[in-house]
Amino acid sequence: MLRPSTFKSSIRLYGLVKQVSGAQAGLALTTRDSKGHPAVQAFVSRLDAEIMVRTCGDEGLQVRPLSQFFDPDSFLAANRGWLTLHIGCGFAAHTDRLIETDKRLRPMGWFIHADIGKWTPDHYVCWGEQLPRQLKATYDAAGLHHYNTLLNELDDATAYDLQWHTAEALNALPSGTCTTENPTQVALFDAIECRWCFAKSNAQGNSLHDTRVLQGGLS
Repeated sequence: MLRPSTFKSSIRLYGLVKQVSGAQAGLALTTRDSKGHPAVQAFVSRLDAEIMVRTCGDEGLQVRPLSQFFDPDSFLAANRGWLTLHIGCGFAAHTDRLIETDKRLRPMGWFIHADIGKWTPDHYVCWGEQLPRQLKATYDAAGLHHYNTLLNELDDATAYDLQWHTAEALNALPSGTCTTENPTQVALFDAIECRWCFAKSNAQGNSLHDTRVLQGGLS
């Protein structure tokens, strides 16, 4: 059983949950920003989230929309009322090779901070035009001008199709992953052409841009 969720967002976001003996163990993947503050690891792409599950090597992990299971209250209580999300968009890369950290791929994206206090069912994260614009710019830089259409189609794909695309993405990984280099690119998988595409980035750590660029709006 998934816990009741009160999280609502204008863009569908995915997270990882861990099942233990049939019980819902809750959010299974977090990260930290440059100051060491914890952040919920979210994914714009359902396929990226599935790829992350496979590289983690934990059969108990599952991909679910945050709106199906994430209740921010426990995170807010542990972080003085601050909600921090890392909005994953592709994976870290250098010289057309993907970067591994602790034997798994490293999601790239943006850190979003919001001082909320206590979450209520009336809260709603509205991204406006800024996050879609940043996503589109990243897709275009990788030569994937219709990538958002593909991601929308993958949102509705069957579990079997998603597993097939995930296997194809892993089989198409460039040989010789990096483990020590700093990211200079973001890698996105083109499920239509079955190839990884790369865009230059001015990344710092696992952040594509300064965290002040994007701020999640609440209504």
